[in-house]
Amino acid sequence: MAIPHREQKIVALASGGVCAFPDCGAKLVNIEAGEPTIVGELAHIVAEKRQGPRGREKLTDEADRNKASNIILLCREHHAVIDDNPHVYSVHVLRQLKADHESRMAAATETKPITAPSVLVKEVVHSTLLRVSQLPISVYSGPCDYTERQKDAVREMISYKAVSTQESVPFLLRENHLFAFQDLTDFNNPFAKIVNPLDASPISTIDFCSDSEGRRRMVGLLNTAITKHCGRRKVLFDRDHHRYHFVPLESGVNRTEKYLTVSGRNSSRNVVWNPVKRSTGEGRPYWYHLAAGLSFHQMADDEWCLSIRPERHITKDGEEPYNLNYVGRKVTSLKARMFNDKYLEEVHFWRDFLSRGKPRFILDFGKQSAIIETELISIEVDWPGIPDDEIDFSNQIYDDDLFSFGELQYAMGRFNEEQEDEFDEEEE
Repeated sequence: MAIPHREQKIVALASGGVCAFPDCGAKLVNIEAGEPTIVGELAHIVAEKRQGPRGREKLTDEADRNKASNIILLCREHHAVIDDNPHVYSVHVLRQLKADHESRMAAATETKPITAPSVLVKEVVHSTLLRVSQLPISVYSGPCDYTERQKDAVREMISYKAVSTQESVPFLLRENHLFAFQDLTDFNNPFAKIVNPLDASPISTIDFCSDSEGRRRMVGLLNTAITKHCGRRKVLFDRDHHRYHFVPLESGVNRTEKYLTVSGRNSSRNVVWNPVKRSTGEGRPYWYHLAAGLSFHQMADDEWCLSIRPERHITKDGEEPYNLNYVGRKVTSLKARMFNDKYLEEVHFWRDFLSRGKPRFILDFGKQSAIIETELISIEVDWPGIPDDEIDFSNQIYDDDLFSFGELQYAMGRFNEEQEDEFDEEEE
């Protein structure tokens, strides 16, 4: 009669998958040679049949011969040893050997309660989030003859003469309606050829984001706006991997960007480069591109933020995509060496690049705008800390100059004018 599966599992788990013979310690599952292989053997202390080793030992119930209490897990070599020497390895000896081994396994895997340290360290935890201090107060909507699959046709009909050089014109097409931040009721708006201004109307941002579909649409509009913001500075969006990456300014030439370091020094760094072999100085058959995942998120009813997730993009020559089978391994290897301070330095670089070293950057939508602050959201915590981990990070706060202050006042001024217009409409 075979040993029941339940009893086999009990023995294997209690033995920890290790041979129970003293000082053997052989692991009984071989995982090195491709498919995992079980190399252990279940040995009876009192043989399954009376003719076997130690088989004449009396048991209270004959069925106990195949119970876990009568089975010991051994490697093939020591299984042969105990069966060839039944007078040396008697029932009493094997029961004690089994008990000792299973006790050692239980002690080795025992979970000890975590005791709180007596001394806690006060530290500041920096997130990778930038606060959105102002959103457009309205989303405009109007019926049109285009569907979501006809985005390219709509782009060709946008009147870019109706917008300033810094203005973004994100839009969404849903259910034969166009949604945008531009005032679609204005006859001079950039979408006037697509949506009849007489049919358009505003929806307050609060009402627009009151359900999950509205929130998704708001995120879509804002993400499209950040794509335009990055595109003006030759940072493109990779739709396959949902990340933004720098592209060369000149074919086959490394690209560098100036920025302000976390310590406030002017510096520059490679953002697109061909790594070279140290031994020969020869270029390797791939290029690295600095990249990041950028996306807007709603944290509460009236709280939004922009997240920054540092990444890497890899190409063969600065343009052609690298073999996808090897990209993940290379990127994972790079990120594995990027500890907290290095990771936050990458986040800092992106916030500096996006804002051009200013306290904030503004996404311009004509009469409306979105304002994103560059100070990272952070919180103070009391925790045990990590020994010898004393590398600090400066959550640098940029100072306003006349230009950045003027931009802010202009953006806030338009915001206040929109609020006054809404108030007047409600009064009427």
